[in-house]
Amino acid sequence: MALRDQLAMPGGLRLVRLPVLDVSISTGTREEIVEELVRLSDHHGSAYVCFVNVHMLIEANRNEIFRTIVNNADVNCPDGLPVARSVGWFYALRQAQVAGPDTLPLLLDAAARTRKRIFILGSTDDVVERFIERAALDLPEAVICGYECPPFRALTEAEDEVLVAKINDAQADMIFVALGCPKQEMWMASHKGRVYGCMFGLGYAIPVYAGMEHRAPRWMIEHGLEWFFRLTSDPRRLFKRYVETNSVFVRRVLIGWVRMQFGKLLPHRSGL
Repeated sequence: MALRDQLAMPGGLRLVRLPVLDVSISTGTREEIVEELVRLSDHHGSAYVCFVNVHMLIEANRNEIFRTIVNNADVNCPDGLPVARSVGWFYALRQAQVAGPDTLPLLLDAAARTRKRIFILGSTDDVVERFIERAALDLPEAVICGYECPPFRALTEAEDEVLVAKINDAQADMIFVALGCPKQEMWMASHKGRVYGCMFGLGYAIPVYAGMEHRAPRWMIEHGLEWFFRLTSDPRRLFKRYVETNSVFVRRVLIGWVRMQFGKLLPHRSGL
């Protein structure tokens, strides 16, 4: 069986997926991946998309339930440059980074051109209002058909039913979800088949587009240093996460690469 057939996505989608640390990453050019994201929003089907960075990859590697959620996504974009480069290290492919903050404006543009409707779930009222204001200036044709900023606590079953009805009644084609990792991925997975539209776990990309968060300079992004920029912007919240996840990522990628190159010379141990 051909590699494309072996690694085809759930639902017969067209992008090839390749595993990095047991998480399947969608591969292709930026244009091919964005085209697939837009296609998923056609016909009011139910689908979800993850933007996989190092933090998500390591969380999925540590937690089998979360790993299943991520691997069941219809598309797993290589959001972080280290994730995209890992595809190259393991499979000798030149994989472009497909980051949420870069992809969100492309989705907005596609929605404006095709009159798709967008619903925003998560973040705060201030952020979403600024997001809508900027979208109206950049793309007057874009249709933001509704938004909801739920409380940080878990919703009751009745509250969740009201939220699902609100999204579906708005006839949203694209749902931009900003609940933070892993909450947003868990929410999307649990609502596949209930929310009719394509759900995008965009998280940090929402406040970036709204101008409420600042992204790293392009040269830092292109050299894989966006994590360092975010760390210096919010060290108290991010220091422990980045020190732990980045060091674990480097160790596991190196071990995985050695195993692939030299026929599993290293013994497999859980937690590597």
